Amino acid sequence: MKPLMTIRALALISAVTCALVWFPRVAAAQVEGTVYTVDSEGNRSAVPSALVRLRGPSFSRETLANGQGRYSFSAVATNTYQIDAMAPGLTGSNTVTFISGTTLDVAVELKVEAVKESVTVTASAEPPVSTYSSDQSVINKSTVLNAPNKQDRVDALLPLIPGVVRGPDGLINMKGARASQGGSLVNSANATDPVTGNAAMSLPIDVVESVKVIANPYDPEYGRLTGAVSTLETVTGNFNAFHATVQNLLVRPRKRAGDFVGIESATPRITATGPIVKDKTAFTQSFEYRFIRTPVSSLPQLQRDMKL
Repeated sequence: MKPLMTIRALALISAVTCALVWFPRVAAAQVEGTVYTVDSEGNRSAVPSALVRLRGPSFSRETLANGQGRYSFSAVATNTYQIDAMAPGLTGSNTVTFISGTTLDVAVELKVEAVKESVTVTASAEPPVSTYSSDQSVINKSTVLNAPNKQDRVDALLPLIPGVVRGPDGLINMKGARASQGGSLVNSANATDPVTGNAAMSLPIDVVESVKVIANPYDPEYGRLTGAVSTLETVTGNFNAFHATVQNLLVRPRKRAGDFVGIESATPRITATGPIVKDKTAFTQSFEYRFIRTPVSSLPQLQRDMKL
């Protein structure tokens, strides 16, 4: 009986001893290594404070290398992992297969990151002046609203289109013809003055959607003319909600003889749009007031203004 108990005791002591001997090895199971670079002579240099990322299926962990360029990941399951290391201007990676319960030393070499430059050129959704065909040029709404326009008139922007010039008399000449030999349409309706041949109306720029000049208006719908025809399209009313815009509320003072005397100009504009019957009928109304004093330099200071 005693020899049997002695054998059992020895077996128990052996098992405990083996567990104590092997436990530190199991607990120390990890992925570790060094992050380094290689110079032109083949010498290795550790990279301290490099960011090291261990990635696997549904697994990602990060750490920083110490001052000697060493890193470590503990308690890692058996699997295949990718190790990515990054430092300013340097990158590197390595792929390893780790078996749980072991310690794996993986060195990662960092190389100079390739410098890549790219330039992306994207065309504007609305080009300022686009040519749809050989005989039509269009000024879109963004140009109408944002282009410098001293008179706040649409016809002042027509010279932006090739073939359209403003003559010495201030009138617009299209396709080399006189101002009275052209045509003008507003929403496809004839807006030409039957007496002078010039445009019969000038709308506030806030309600203008686009302006188009047709250089060769051969179709009979454009009327009798020998030059080109300008056609203006107005904006569509807002069918969903009421909307209003206000422009140029501030007046500009008049300066004469070194003092501010009265008002030089005031050109406020107010535009309102909204539904009358939602999603069916809408209205757009624009109000404009213009008061302008234009000085004539050859006259006395307070008597040189032409009033509009």
